[in-house]
Amino acid sequence: MPKFSNKELKLTMAQRLKKYRAACGLTQQQIADILNINRTTYTKYETGISEPSHDLLKKIISIFGVDYNTILSDEDNFVRNVYDSKLPVYNLSKNENMLITGFRTLGEDGKKELLKNMTDLLAKMNKNL
Repeated sequence: MPKFSNKELKLTMAQRLKKYRAACGLTQQQIADILNINRTTYTKYETGISEPSHDLLKKIISIFGVDYNTILSDEDNFVRNVYDSKLPVYNLSKNENMLITGFRTLGEDGKKELLKNMTDLLAKMNKNL
């Protein structure tokens, strides 16, 4: 495997972040909103000026539906995993897409809480029908 300087690794990761974000049909602002950071901070990740923390990188790969190796390796093996067999992500509204990608960044407790809230809301709405 060829040796890369630290700067080359940053640029490789930066280029992949940009490519994968675009492949998922998301804007820098949408990613920044999901991560709860400024868009300019995320832009720095895509330009190689700075790198995300381990925690933020974990959330980013969840959004893209990939693993660490896909983002950090020197091979380009991206496969878009953000897909619903009944309704492709590209057919979702902006808010629907935000919900799905946001859900993927939550920890298990957050996912359970969100699912419980949605179940309760749907049950309440069905009672009113």
